[in-house]
Amino acid sequence: MNPYQEELALALSLADESRRILLSHFGSNLQVEWKGDNTPVTRADREVEEVLRGRLAKTTPGYGIIGEEFGQEPGSIDREWVLDPIDGTKAFIHHVPLFGTLIALLEKGEPILGIIDLPVLGQRVYATRGGGCFHNEKKCRVSETKDLDGALILDGSITTMERLGHGLAWKGLREKARLHRGWGDCYGHFLVATGAAEVMADPIVEIWDIAPMAVILPEAGGRFTSLQGNETIRDRSGLSTNGRLHETILSALQS
Repeated sequence: MNPYQEELALALSLADESRRILLSHFGSNLQVEWKGDNTPVTRADREVEEVLRGRLAKTTPGYGIIGEEFGQEPGSIDREWVLDPIDGTKAFIHHVPLFGTLIALLEKGEPILGIIDLPVLGQRVYATRGGGCFHNEKKCRVSETKDLDGALILDGSITTMERLGHGLAWKGLREKARLHRGWGDCYGHFLVATGAAEVMADPIVEIWDIAPMAVILPEAGGRFTSLQGNETIRDRSGLSTNGRLHETILSALQS
């Protein structure tokens, strides 16, 4: 029996609620504000997080909450929900459907539950520690590709990879790979977890951008670390792979 079944049921219902709200806004001309870190935010981002926070306050009192739009609310026990109402707001505001809601649950600072929900695509991947990884309720696994020349590798922005010092290494990896695409944000990690891609590199992130990946990828048979190779969600970078190519990517980036 899954020891986190009740928490998972709650998180999935939160993802349903987020999906309903985001679909009601997607494609409309919402006013966009730009935050200090040059990332956009809309009324939809804030509405989703407010609704989810409200439900969590009622259903899991004592749990902390960390959210992109409204910050951290400490709890009284060693559990924290982590919320990213729209991961990929730039895609959202340009009416591109490759964005999602991210929900994670931490226990003593470590992820034990994670969800990536892609509302417009009607796709969802989720996992709990020790409970396996599921794509739309069917168990899923990463790909078995062992060689870079057979791999699809992804990133959110080549420009950002270059700006943060990974440009030459990433160029070499892209040239060796079978295919490279810029399908970034949570959609890229979703593709790795479901076996459609082999590598997704996120050079600069916050905890709410990657907390679910640290449980989803291992439960799908893959690996998730920072670009420095640390198994943490606090290094402000993320690398999801099918596991077989992880050391190849890390070695190249660190050289």
